[in-house]
Amino acid sequence: MKRNLMYAALLAAALMVSCNGKNTAQNETNTDSTSVADTTSSVDLAAVAGTYEGTLPAADCPGIKTVLTINADSTYQLQQDYIDRKDGHDEASGVLEVLDNSVLMLVRPSSGEHTFYKVKDNSSVIMTDSLGNEPEGETAKLYVLTKK
Repeated sequence: MKRNLMYAALLAAALMVSCNGKNTAQNETNTDSTSVADTTSSVDLAAVAGTYEGTLPAADCPGIKTVLTINADSTYQLQQDYIDRKDGHDEASGVLEVLDNSVLMLVRPSSGEHTFYKVKDNSSVIMTDSLGNEPEGETAKLYVLTKK
């Protein structure tokens, strides 16, 4: 129970920051980074590459329409539209790293902020915490992005 509450609190804090944070379009690439996928991981980026969509929960708006494109060259593009928010569009691109347990760490070049998704299969990813812990309970399905 404590683990669920801790995870919910961490996720709520991250989403509050994302909803209250920058809402300006950002389309940057990280030219200084030499990060590449961890070859010891079980994730095949070529198989996972594609566009994933879904609506993630948010603390202060009805949800965040999310489009995540994962590329086989360890880069990503992320577009988020905050439902019912004026100027609620955010875009980012950068590099991703493959961590243990099929977790993808997306690095936002402008801030160094990290977002984590776990590869469920070749057709879906789920938002996780930094350790790859997935949400639990009835709301877990709300954190899944499905490949289009």
